[in-house]
Amino acid sequence: MIKRFCLLFFLLTKVSSANAQIDDSGLWLDASIQKSFTRNLDAFVMQQLRISHDITEVDALISDVGIEYAIGKKIKAGLYYRFINSNKENYYSKRHRMYLDLAWKQKAGFLSITLRERIQEQFNDYNSSETGKMPVWTLRSKLALKADVDKNYFPYVSGEIYYLFDNAKEKDRLISRYRFETGFEYKFNRMHSINPFVLFQHTFSAQFEQLIFGISYTFSI
Repeated sequence: MIKRFCLLFFLLTKVSSANAQIDDSGLWLDASIQKSFTRNLDAFVMQQLRISHDITEVDALISDVGIEYAIGKKIKAGLYYRFINSNKENYYSKRHRMYLDLAWKQKAGFLSITLRERIQEQFNDYNSSETGKMPVWTLRSKLALKADVDKNYFPYVSGEIYYLFDNAKEKDRLISRYRFETGFEYKFNRMHSINPFVLFQHTFSAQFEQLIFGISYTFSI
C-alpha cells in the first residue's frame, strides 16, 4: 500500500512539472501548537516562513490563530485570523485575513474524502494604500483524499481552486489560482506529528508557476 501511494505522489509531481514551465521553487516551513478543550472544540496558533526565488529570499512571514468545532462526526467548522508580512523587495506589505472554513469528511474503508469550502476576507496595506480599506473576497474550494495506512502514517493528495469574487482591482469574477498538493502526515505519538509535502501552484493573473516543498510540525496538547 505504501509503495502504491509513493508511486501516485511521484506521478502527480511529474504530471504537474510536465504540464507547466516552473518559474520558481519555494520552501514553506511552519510550526503550530494545537489545544483540545473538548472532544469537539480545538484551538491553534501557527507560525510560518515562506521562502521563494528558488529558495533564496524570504517571501512572507505568517502568523495564524483559529478555533475549530466539530459538528457531529462528518462536519467541522473553523474561524481564523492570519497576519501576513509579504516581502515586496523594498518593503513588507502588511495583510490582514479573516477566514471561515466548513469541511465535510466521509470515510470509505481505509480512505477518507474531505471537501472544504473557505471564504476569506483580506485587507492589503490597510493604512498605506488607496484600496487598503477595500477587502478582497475569495472562495477557496479544496478536495482531499487521505489514506489510513497505519495508525501513524497518512499519505494524501489534494486539489484547490481560488475563486476571486470581490476585488477592488478586478472588475470580473474569476478563478485566480489553483493548487495540487501531495504529502503525508506522520504521527510520532499523541503530541508530535510532521507533514512533509510538495505543492504545485499556478497563478492566472501573472501566468506564474511555482513548485513548493514544505514541512509542517504540530505539537498537540
